[in-house]
Amino acid sequence: MSFDKLPFAGQLGIMLALAAVIVGLAYWVFPNLSEQRKEITKLEDSYAEKDREIRKGQAIEARLQEFEREVANLERKLSDVAQILPRNTETGDLLKWIKNLGDQSNLDLKSFSPGTLKPVEFYTEFPIEMQVIGKYHDLGIFLDRVSKYSRIINVDKLKMNDNKGNNKSIRASFTATTFVYDESTEGGVE
Repeated sequence: MSFDKLPFAGQLGIMLALAAVIVGLAYWVFPNLSEQRKEITKLEDSYAEKDREIRKGQAIEARLQEFEREVANLERKLSDVAQILPRNTETGDLLKWIKNLGDQSNLDLKSFSPGTLKPVEFYTEFPIEMQVIGKYHDLGIFLDRVSKYSRIINVDKLKMNDNKGNNKSIRASFTATTFVYDESTEGGVE
């Protein structure tokens, strides 16, 4: 008997039976097909996440030269700032510079007394009490040169008195305050 000669209900029955056998055989050969489908879905999700990470990394890599230029620029700026706000007091160098500056300005440096360090936010104030003897105009030249120094130096509490019996007409005392970078606050400053 041929399949074509069977009535429609018979053909339908054979087709359903054949489909049931195929489905049963598939479940017998692949017993955990639904678990494999879940595993495939997890792997596809993992693949998509890794692909996003790769694209993100490629975008960063494309900007690597830009970041390197920015780092170099920031390092130059840090070097400039380190001259203005050094990491230590450099008292000896500062004394030599002040002494030379006083000599160039025709002033006699009578006292140079470093004070105690005073912490303020991310820097420390370093006051130095000074006393000089010279002419009024020479003191002005000296203070002008101090204002042009690469480090920040504030001069305050300036007191001038006459200096009798000498060709140098005034005695001046003042506080020169310079600043030092405080590395202990480095993590807290943003």
